[in-house]
Amino acid sequence: MLHPSAQLLLYASCYLLFLGLLWVCKSQRAHRLFDEDGLVATPWLLMALHVGGIILFGIIPAVLPHQPAFAARSGPAETMLPTTITVLLTVFISLFAPRLAEKKYRALPRAEASASLGSAYISTYFLVRVVFICAYESWFRGGLLQDSTAHFGAPAAVLLNVALYAALHLVNGKAETLGCLPFGALLCGLCLWQGAVWPAIALHLALTLPYEFWYWRNIPHFIPLRHENLGNGSVRLHR
Repeated sequence: MLHPSAQLLLYASCYLLFLGLLWVCKSQRAHRLFDEDGLVATPWLLMALHVGGIILFGIIPAVLPHQPAFAARSGPAETMLPTTITVLLTVFISLFAPRLAEKKYRALPRAEASASLGSAYISTYFLVRVVFICAYESWFRGGLLQDSTAHFGAPAAVLLNVALYAALHLVNGKAETLGCLPFGALLCGLCLWQGAVWPAIALHLALTLPYEFWYWRNIPHFIPLRHENLGNGSVRLHR
């Protein structure tokens, strides 16, 4: 087992390193597969961001001595209700996510375009994305949530967890950051109730993969509509 001060340093280092990498990628429009300006501008950097996250949130914590994230429940009766609720939420979110993507997509100003990403890159991206989310949630709703609950109690641990989670999404704007507050609290609550990290992984994948896949299938055909002003600056035209 690591000393508590060493654990704190490890958590802080992994988080801050990923946060810094995230903002570097943001400056190059490589922090997500798509944004309001279209598909990622630097695809290799987006892949590097995910690989970096896998190392920081998955590999480094795995090779260091640490107790397992959550202890298994003693019997199936204790997990039946939270498991059922998690499964139902996973199905609902997976069906809702493409509708959410479509609503956001329809609101974007756009013009015909032919830019796209190759199928090999997209296949690799989604595979790496799944591994990243598993590592990410194992770190956030696994080790971090468990250790902070043991030291500070569940309410303070959830507040800390959600605050750190939302801070990472500041790169994606105010609306998404605010949306992380209830979603992060839901993930923490389910993991504490279930006594496992898999509910957070399942719900995160159910939201992210259908959303991004729907967007990828549609956004390559359109780009934001812009015109040049007198100062040669780019100005977006909104409908």
